[in-house]
Amino acid sequence: MEAQDQKSRLSNFEVEEKAAAAEGLLNSPVFKSAIDDIYSRALGTLISGDVGSLTAGQAHAMLKAITELKAQLEQYIADHKVRQKYNKGDK
Repeated sequence: MEAQDQKSRLSNFEVEEKAAAAEGLLNSPVFKSAIDDIYSRALGTLISGDVGSLTAGQAHAMLKAITELKAQLEQYIADHKVRQKYNKGDK
């Protein structure tokens, strides 16, 4: 709840800056390549690991972290779009 309150207190400029940075990362070929490489290695480890093994658990956590990171960056962009729409009066 506190994180939500803090998010609503960000200025339009801060939300816009965060969204622009997030979009830049998501569109960066280097970022995409790094994320894809890490994801592929973790997926390979998960597939080749024994069920319940420590390495399989770590690989699953890595895949989840990558998914969460991408989702959070996309949320920053969505937050900006919602705020833009609200500020234009298109509720």
